Amino acid sequence: MSIDSKPRQPKGIPVGGQYAAYAHAEPGNVLAAARHRQAMAERRELFRAQGFVPAATLRTLTSPTTTAHRDEWWNNNFVAAEYGAGGKNYPQMPDDNTPSMHEGQAMSGKRRTHRMNYGNNDIQLRMPSATAIRRFSGDNGNPTFDVPVSVSLRGGAPVQGWVRVTKTGPHTWETTTLGGAGASNGPASEQVAEAVAAVLESRRVTTALAKVPDLLAARKAREAAKGAALTPVSSSWINEVGFDENTNTMATRIGDKLYGHKVSKQFFEAMKTSERPGQVFNKLVRAHQRTAVTQCGTCFRFTSALVKHTCPTGHKAVSGIGQGHVERARQRAEAVAASQSHGVNPVVNIAPAPAPVNTAPSRNAQPVPTKKTGFPAPRRPAAQPATAPETGPAALAEHLKTTDTAGF
Repeated sequence: MSIDSKPRQPKGIPVGGQYAAYAHAEPGNVLAAARHRQAMAERRELFRAQGFVPAATLRTLTSPTTTAHRDEWWNNNFVAAEYGAGGKNYPQMPDDNTPSMHEGQAMSGKRRTHRMNYGNNDIQLRMPSATAIRRFSGDNGNPTFDVPVSVSLRGGAPVQGWVRVTKTGPHTWETTTLGGAGASNGPASEQVAEAVAAVLESRRVTTALAKVPDLLAARKAREAAKGAALTPVSSSWINEVGFDENTNTMATRIGDKLYGHKVSKQFFEAMKTSERPGQVFNKLVRAHQRTAVTQCGTCFRFTSALVKHTCPTGHKAVSGIGQGHVERARQRAEAVAASQSHGVNPVVNIAPAPAPVNTAPSRNAQPVPTKKTGFPAPRRPAAQPATAPETGPAALAEHLKTTDTAGF
């Protein structure tokens, strides 16, 4: 008699009586769902605190190449958005920005904003169409506002988040990814920001990203065009110094002349922080390769002479428009986060507990002889109570910076 508990196929079919295959759960999907519920629980608590809610980047199972799951796409992005305290919010690209404003499934009851997929070999990006974004910007005086996106980078899982955009010229846009501290410094973040800018600046948006084979190189060139600032130093003969990380160019102003050298940032920092910058310049910088630099008479930043300069503009202050939509989005986000995290408590202190140390002697260990002194045994210090992990909105906001919801 077999005592194998493995299930058998029922009798009466061609393979009746044979062992059936177990149906194993897919651990990747199970883990992704658990992480999603945990992220939703963290967002839920931040919404309930009614304070500032930082933007987050949430993982999603929906590819940016599909138009399906519109409700889920918009709802998850509402949850991931930034919400200011005291009603000071950057406006969000609304989910009902259409010319005709017919009835539909948006929060307002109108038709939803048209979304488009833009991509190349390195990135797939879904966001409101470039036409809709440009129209919203122009209708409101070109303010700074936030645009929802979903992104899939080559070799990475799809995520959802927001990009802050500002129209800075007839065909130029400033773009910055949101999602927590440090989010704007990573290579993935730079790719996403550059992809959005390339689409908004292109005359033929459907082929915009196909014309940008290397998004990181394009982003670096964009930043290099802005140049770098000069700062004064305490020296008897050197007036100002500056360093452009995008071109590894250091500029040194001596009197009314500006000199450029190709050096590492380490040399620049050594000179900038030295009590004798002139001595460091003569010892570490002067022998390096010279390069031509120019200074803009408008913004007073310097650039390499080989780079066409563009004065940086940056984002604008909060304009105060669209606050009704942002408030509705916040209420929707809180409801969605609560429904998708029911029964889940947010984990704030994610550091693993230390492993217990086995202090028991082994079976063959010899007893350690003790020396009798006649003095009473020293008292053991009382055990200190374990410190409770920090809780509350501030701790949750800090925790979001260290999890995979912190940025692209």
